[in-house]
Amino acid sequence: MKQLTCSMSGLVIAAAVTLAGPAFAKPDCGLNTGRAATGKPIPVGAVTSASGIGSFEEADLAAKAYFDCVNANGGIHGRPILYRDEDDQSKLDVAVQAAKKVVEDEGAYILIGSTSFIGCIANSNYYIKQNILEIGLGIPSQCYESKNIAEINAGPRQSAVGAVDYARRKLGIKSMVCLAYKIPGVNYTCGVPGDPGGVSEWAKHFGIKELSIYPDPTSPDFNSIALQVLETGYDAVQALFVDDQGAQLLGAAEQQDGAAKMKWTAPTSWYTVRFPGAIDTKYWNDRVWINTEAGSLEGTGKDNQNWLAVMNAYGPKVLKDTFSQMGYIAARIAVREMLSIKNPADINRETVTKAVQNMKPYYTDILCGPWYWGGPDATQHQANHITRTVTIENGKFKYVEGCHPDADPGLRPIVAIEEKLGINKKFNAEYEAEMAKK
Repeated sequence: MKQLTCSMSGLVIAAAVTLAGPAFAKPDCGLNTGRAATGKPIPVGAVTSASGIGSFEEADLAAKAYFDCVNANGGIHGRPILYRDEDDQSKLDVAVQAAKKVVEDEGAYILIGSTSFIGCIANSNYYIKQNILEIGLGIPSQCYESKNIAEINAGPRQSAVGAVDYARRKLGIKSMVCLAYKIPGVNYTCGVPGDPGGVSEWAKHFGIKELSIYPDPTSPDFNSIALQVLETGYDAVQALFVDDQGAQLLGAAEQQDGAAKMKWTAPTSWYTVRFPGAIDTKYWNDRVWINTEAGSLEGTGKDNQNWLAVMNAYGPKVLKDTFSQMGYIAARIAVREMLSIKNPADINRETVTKAVQNMKPYYTDILCGPWYWGGPDATQHQANHITRTVTIENGKFKYVEGCHPDADPGLRPIVAIEEKLGINKKFNAEYEAEMAKK
């Protein structure tokens, strides 16, 4: 067990960049008393893939930064948050043990910021038995189709569909390759024979020819992967890698003049402040399209500016990327709901679970629509399904499309939930209009 620190690890590209923001912005954190909380700690946990296939630990590092800020400003009615994290090493058996350490040994009231390749697969049923909720960032289907898990991020399925659907609508593609590591849960995004995922369902609905390629995650050869993709002769590729791996793939593709042969699309994991500096931006200028599940890293909205202020003050080494933004949102939601429990002695796993399940939608300028749980009986969660698209122009990210609903046929149950809640009416009307097309 480790108590989470704000050190960076697990990725190859250069160090984090501090984004512009108000030079002396004061973070808004919980009670904002300016006095440190000294009461009985509130245990909060996370199970994250900080090693193994790749690392997404920016989400829990950002959550910790926000919790540190809250603890310095009165905590939760005087009680500080004690945040503990476990690395599941991208292994199912380790993920099971990691969850037990956090939930049983540490007695966590809620899991916040967890971001794992396989954690939801290993632990979704366990969380139900333990009556504990997780608000983090997910990858496989269990992260979005479980009673006790609701993620802040759109996830690789929605991010992939959002990117390739932009290519359908704006770039005119008729065929595409879905490229993802062969790991548990990959069928949720790309699909495998007999078990179609989001991209394959999208492709079938719109008459797009689709091929899935699954390289080995243990020793990826990006030159071979690029050649394999290019040899298909398809119009486009969706490359579901993290940012440093994406940079290596584009470097290999560039040697084959790959941008002239295919449209290159990617999920939100490529949208980081360091990514443009890791590729030949002159070659890839306006030739790669990346889906973003959250708003601009330099957004001027109140919540995004507060995220920047919190990271600069309490997490200066945390990479400022989409995952960091959403880890912050997860922590902010948890704090809001715990503060709604007025008697600090009454704050426990049961009361926190009830507060979150019955929460009012959380509106933020970082997301296109409000984030919500959907009530205690909700068994499917996908609050973030309205995304954006960027390209790289003159060495920087440039938005080419603002908020647009993902055209995933599997979202119809979510649209029905939102109709009952009376939210996202405009976007869901746009979704129905897109789904009416063939």
